[in-house]
Amino acid sequence: MTSTDKLKAYLRTSRWEYIIAEVPALFTLFFLASPSPYRLLAPEVLEGLVVFVLLYFFGFMVNAYADRDIDGRYTLFKNKLPGAVALIGLRRFRLLMAAQVAAAFVLTAHISYLMGSWVPLALVAIGTFFGAGYSLPPLQFKVRGWLHPVSLSISVFFVPGAFVYYAIAGQLTAPVLFFLTGFSVLHYGIEFANQAIDYMEDREAGVRSPPVRWGLERSLVMALGAIAAGMGLELAALYYIIVQTAGAGGIFGLAAPAFFLLGVPIILAGYYLPVSGLWRMYRAVAGRPVGEAIDYMKRICHYNRWQASGITGLMVVTCLLFVGRLFS
Repeated sequence: MTSTDKLKAYLRTSRWEYIIAEVPALFTLFFLASPSPYRLLAPEVLEGLVVFVLLYFFGFMVNAYADRDIDGRYTLFKNKLPGAVALIGLRRFRLLMAAQVAAAFVLTAHISYLMGSWVPLALVAIGTFFGAGYSLPPLQFKVRGWLHPVSLSISVFFVPGAFVYYAIAGQLTAPVLFFLTGFSVLHYGIEFANQAIDYMEDREAGVRSPPVRWGLERSLVMALGAIAAGMGLELAALYYIIVQTAGAGGIFGLAAPAFFLLGVPIILAGYYLPVSGLWRMYRAVAGRPVGEAIDYMKRICHYNRWQASGITGLMVVTCLLFVGRLFS
C-alpha cells in the first residue's frame, strides 16, 4: 500500500467529510471572539486551531478504532472504516492517536503558558476524557443512557467551542457560555439523525444507543425537542452578545434589536435543512414499518451537510456582526 492510500485511510477514520461543518464553526467562534482580523496571527490562536483539529480527528479515530468490529455491518459509509483502520495497522493506529493527543497537550500547555491561565489545559483535559470515554471501554458513555448526550455534547460541541473562544478572547462571559450551551443542545438534537439511521445495526449488535434504548420514534421527538430548546437558548444568548457588542453606534447604523431581528431569519434559514430533515424522519417512523422507515431515512439523511447548514447561518450573522463592529 502506498503512502497516499494510508493518508486516505487516515482521513477516512478522521471523518474528513465533517470539515464542511468544522470550518464554519471555527469562523463563527472567531467572529464572535476576535476584536480584530489580526488576532488570527497570535500564536495562542494558531496553536489553538491546531489543537482543535488534532482532538477533533482523535475523537473520530477513537470511535473508528473502538467500533471496528461493528462498523462493518452498517450499510452506509461506516462500513468502510474498519478497512481503513486495518490498512493503517492497529499498532500504528494506536500510536497515531497517542501522538495526536500528546501533541495537543503540549501545544495546550504552551497556550496556557502564553495566556497565564490553566483554563485551556482544563478544557482540553475535560474534552479528551469525554471524547475518548464516549467510545472506549470500560466507560463507553455512548451506550450508558443519559451519559450519551452529556459526553457527546461536551466533547464535540461545548468544550471545543469554549476552548477556541477562550484562546481568541482570553475570557468566557456568561452570554457566551449560554450561547455555547444552546448551540450544544441544538446540534446534539441534529446528531440524533446519525444515531437513528444506525438503529437496525445497533439493535442487532446489542449496542444500546439512545434510539435502541428509548425507541426510534421517541428519540426523534426528543431530538426535535432538543433543537427547539437549544435554538431558544442560542438565540437569546446571541441577542445579549449583540447588545453588548453594538454599543451606542449600533451595527451598520442599526440598533442592536433591529440587527438581531434581521439576523434571525438568516439563522433559521440555515437550520431549515436539518429541522425539516428530522421532521421527515419522524413522520416516516410514525407512519411506516420500521424497516421501510429506516431505508427512507438513509436515503434522505446527509448528516454532515445538515450540521454545516445550521452553522453556516450562524457564521453569516456573526460575520456581519464582526464587520459591523470593525467599522462602527
